[in-house]
Amino acid sequence: MLIGGAVALLMSNKQKQAAQLEEARRPLATTVSVATVERQTVTEAASYLGKTEFWREIQMNATTQGTIRELHAALNATVREGQPVLKVDAELLELQLAQAEAGLRKARTDLTRYETLHRENNLPASDLENARLQVKTAETAVYTLKKQIRDAVVLAPIGGTVTEKPIERGMFIAPGAPLMTITDVSAVKVVIHVPEAELAQFRPGRAVKVEFDAYPGRPFSGAVHQIRLKGGETGRFPVEIRVDNSSANPLRVGMSANVTLPGATSVNGLSIPRAALVTTSQQPAVYVLNQNRITLRTIETGAGAGTNVFVRNGLKAGEQVVVSGTEALQNGQEVIIK
Repeated sequence: MLIGGAVALLMSNKQKQAAQLEEARRPLATTVSVATVERQTVTEAASYLGKTEFWREIQMNATTQGTIRELHAALNATVREGQPVLKVDAELLELQLAQAEAGLRKARTDLTRYETLHRENNLPASDLENARLQVKTAETAVYTLKKQIRDAVVLAPIGGTVTEKPIERGMFIAPGAPLMTITDVSAVKVVIHVPEAELAQFRPGRAVKVEFDAYPGRPFSGAVHQIRLKGGETGRFPVEIRVDNSSANPLRVGMSANVTLPGATSVNGLSIPRAALVTTSQQPAVYVLNQNRITLRTIETGAGAGTNVFVRNGLKAGEQVVVSGTEALQNGQEVIIK
């Protein structure tokens, strides 16, 4: 009996030890926080890359001929609209004008005399018409020479910077010869290429935010100027954004820019907090709560929305996912909700 009792006691102790060992092997309940999978709509800002272009640029060509006597513009110098930039020698034209004006006075005197003779029936009508034609011819010659003299003083058609100047004082120029190029950079055009489905958002005058790689962290204010009529083969159309220039942060032609249009696109779908993603998993995954246990589930994520991320596949609205301490959790573990 003593031996039987000892054996029973040993068996009982072994069973208790096995139960304790099994209990130790089971994952301990962990306190976690959870979040509910919800449908969310987020309005996002659209971003477009572009390059700066000059606001206006005019290449000036000669309209008269002669030797350049005065030159009042230098390369890279600033000129005002209407400012005289050069003067061509007009001395010969002034002599020709004096002769033309004398010829006009004589033609008018002859016409007056011919009209008197015609009224007295002492002059054929054809002679009177010829006299009138001579007056008109002389008037045209005077007008033409006066215009050529005016054109001898060349005025800047726009204000801006002289970016090309192939002429020098003393050179002889003829009509059509290039004189200089004036570029207006009081403002710049940022040209971006927008898909045709998004063009409706770029109405002229709409304010946009512009950032330049040359000035990181310094946002500029721009406004939509126009949408060009001709698009590219990929269905994108050039859109011009006007940005005023400044001496504090000068903008140059060819700079890279990033144009942001606030509230341009809307994204709708199921979202979860980013904290729910299991960082130790090779694929996007979360722990889904089922009663008081968790299950590791692989999901397909989409775009981010601040502290949340959209889920394309793997979850349903109303399910709960763990958002705290996911690194230390195990699949099938029992948890306690805070």
